[in-house]
Amino acid sequence: MIELIGVPVGAKLRLHGGIVGEILECIDDEWVKIKLLQSDRPNAKPGDEELCHATDVIEVIG
Repeated sequence: MIELIGVPVGAKLRLHGGIVGEILECIDDEWVKIKLLQSDRPNAKPGDEELCHATDVIEVIG
C-alpha cells in the first residue's frame, strides 16, 4: 500500500491492472478520485473517472 497523504492533485499513479491515472481529488488519506490515462481493462477508456484506494496503487510516477 502506498501512502497517499501528501500526494498532490495532478500526480500520476500506476495501479494494479495496467491502469495509469491522474489524481483529480483527494477524498481522504486512503481514497482518491482519478482520471484514467491508460487501462488494460475492457470497456475502460481514457478520460473515465473512478475512485481508487491506496491498496490499488503500485507507485506514484509523477
